[in-house]
Amino acid sequence: MIKIARPYIEDAPSWYPYFFDLAKGDDLIEALEVNKQQTIDLIRSISSSAENYSYAGGKWTIKQVLIHLADDERYYAYKAFCCSRQVDALLEVPQGNDYNKDFNAQNRTLTDIAEELVTIRDATVSLYKHMTDAMLDFRFDKLPVYTARSVGWMVVGHNVHHCNILKDIYLK
Repeated sequence: MIKIARPYIEDAPSWYPYFFDLAKGDDLIEALEVNKQQTIDLIRSISSSAENYSYAGGKWTIKQVLIHLADDERYYAYKAFCCSRQVDALLEVPQGNDYNKDFNAQNRTLTDIAEELVTIRDATVSLYKHMTDAMLDFRFDKLPVYTARSVGWMVVGHNVHHCNILKDIYLK
């Protein structure tokens, strides 16, 4: 199995470096595995009485934040798949008010969200384990620029970003 090194800044949109800095380590597979365990440990620390907490009106609940992590990791994995297979697809999802916020969180438990996150992360790891350097670093000549490598590190950093928000704002 190859070691998947840190991403190249020029192979990512301008907002990715913030997330790259949050993703620690020098091997993507290891970073994904460590981050998975950290996320599950965080979820296990959340009481069922807090799972529907939102720190302000119009902000997501804890469960919605976690479902957002699952949704976005699926999206990032698809983006990485397309880059690695040189499939040119429209890879931008709506942001802000255009993003569908109906997460069906009211019918979810922290346990089943955690199980979903583990399943998704295991699939992400499986996808990356078999990529060659050529697959990891292929890029289309259009903006914004992405590679499978940069997207993989984005997965970790995006997850760390939201887990930090949960710890620092929601669970204080």
